[in-house]
Amino acid sequence: MQKIALVLILFFIGCSTKTTPIYAVIKTPKIKLSDQGFLKEGVGYKEIVIYKAGVEPIKIVIKNSFICFNEKCMDKEKFIKEYLSKNYPIDFFDRILNKKCINGFKCKIGKNFILIKNKKDLFLIKFLKKRE
Repeated sequence: MQKIALVLILFFIGCSTKTTPIYAVIKTPKIKLSDQGFLKEGVGYKEIVIYKAGVEPIKIVIKNSFICFNEKCMDKEKFIKEYLSKNYPIDFFDRILNKKCINGFKCKIGKNFILIKNKKDLFLIKFLKKRE
């Protein structure tokens, strides 16, 4: 009986991951990427995987208290200061992926995208339709 319960729990946890195809553009002094990939959302985390032709995929994992960029993990505040700017909010990526504007940035939200930019940085996440 316990084995059946464990299998059911693992099945439902596995099914709780949502994957959305995206097109992402991130242009900052330290991060430059532009290509298609996927946004995976699970319990307590979000993961952006961008595939570039002939190059290892770029992976950004956002969890409650830290961000990993290509397997290098650090707390959110340190990541924001090192890769973006100390003026960015700690929940910057959370807000973008939840399609919420950020004070001090130009923001445009459409049905399938969010565009955030300032004078030197640009973030565009376009949520693509799944192929049927």
